[in-house]
Amino acid sequence: MTLEKQFTLAAAEKPKSTNPTHQRRQKFIAAIDKQFAALPGGNSTVLSRSSNWVWQSDKGEWFISPRYGKAPLELAEGLHAIKCSDADDAVKNLQKLKALAAEGKLDAALEAAASAIRSRFGK
Repeated sequence: MTLEKQFTLAAAEKPKSTNPTHQRRQKFIAAIDKQFAALPGGNSTVLSRSSNWVWQSDKGEWFISPRYGKAPLELAEGLHAIKCSDADDAVKNLQKLKALAAEGKLDAALEAAASAIRSRFGK
């Protein structure tokens, strides 16, 4: 039994260092996946206590406040939340966030958040 018949083999080695932008992207995508796990299928209005990004206001409005680490991610100048119509819309918007992060369209916001976090370590 040869391995060539069971697997698609390649002459590739794991890189010794990784791109910091790629690391931030992967960390953010993993955090989004955690939020999906905390949502009850997207069709219920009751959220798990472990979902700290998605919340419902006293007026019944739904919001997503994406975070990088513990700090809210600034999506636009002074704006840190996404307004959703209901729990299903929150799931759709999380999916959009994940796609945007994978495409690299949130790299600037993630870099700004990472820089802010790093700046606090020097004090």
